[in-house]
Amino acid sequence: ILVIDAIAGASDQDAHIADFVLQAGRALVLAVNKWDGLDDYQRDTIKRDLERKLHFLGFAKLHYISALHGQGIASLLKSVNEAYQAAMVKLSTPQLTRVLMSAVDKQQPPRTQFRPKLRYAHQGGSNPPLIVIHGSALDKIPDSYRRYLERSFCEAFKLQGTPLRIEFKSGKNPFAAKPPKPLTESEQRRAHRARIRGRRLYGR
Repeated sequence: ILVIDAIAGASDQDAHIADFVLQAGRALVLAVNKWDGLDDYQRDTIKRDLERKLHFLGFAKLHYISALHGQGIASLLKSVNEAYQAAMVKLSTPQLTRVLMSAVDKQQPPRTQFRPKLRYAHQGGSNPPLIVIHGSALDKIPDSYRRYLERSFCEAFKLQGTPLRIEFKSGKNPFAAKPPKPLTESEQRRAHRARIRGRRLYGR
């Protein structure tokens, strides 16, 4: 729980801590304390300040509370439980692949020289949830489309309170040139004899 003092407002230090939480992949709930001590104008001001400084925490639920009077604590703790469940969620490969295909049907990834092909998805870890997507030319997918897929998975599985990470894995190109296999001993002997016969025939 990241607690912010409503009277002092969201500080730069709050933003730094929030960014650290995000980079660490931790589940998070925001609590703005001392909400009862503000008038309507002050409340509108801090809401705008939170949107500006902590816009990157869109996955986290926000609660306005008063620790002194116990206001909003019950709903805050409910969100803590929901965030934990979202962080530890287990999702099957068929579920993830269906959501992936639905997202691609609604919006194809942008095309460069080749259009990326997204084939299937599976879960690669928890806390935070990691979804691994397999396909081809996935290194060409821009960050904007990655964020679109993140939103699609979060909405489909109602994941709130935890960041979600996506990893792309491109399959090997079947048309890429393959290195020749080393010759066996018998093949090397046959090749050697063929070279000798060639020198005899053509005087080389």
